[in-house]
Amino acid sequence: MDNNKNKIQKYTTIYMSIGMCFGVAGGLLYGTLLYPDNTAMGMCMGISLGMCIGMAIGSAKDKRLSEHMMKISRIEDVFEASDKLIYAIDKNGVEKEYRVTEQKMKEEKFTVGARVAEETDGTLVSLEDK
Repeated sequence: MDNNKNKIQKYTTIYMSIGMCFGVAGGLLYGTLLYPDNTAMGMCMGISLGMCIGMAIGSAKDKRLSEHMMKISRIEDVFEASDKLIYAIDKNGVEKEYRVTEQKMKEEKFTVGARVAEETDGTLVSLEDK
């Protein structure tokens, strides 16, 4: 497979943005305590520190998910329910079955052939850009 196709950066960018937001707040607090006349000094440090921490957390999560990447082989309706059954093939060729709610199906936009991974809680998450 193409190496760029296997590279996942879904959570790196999300956590980087969240880290920047917390970094601004932390930086303002830090700047107010150390530099009462110039809070911008603390904000500059807070943004960069928050961004780095967020990127580290997000890239670790992306790495874990990319190691457990699967491809959706088929999607079936559940009889008398709005849920769907998603069948995904892992890197060892084993087909796994996941039951997904209609809401999760709309959020993640699962399609046949899409890349997915299993979260630590057992739920399925899409690795495709939306």
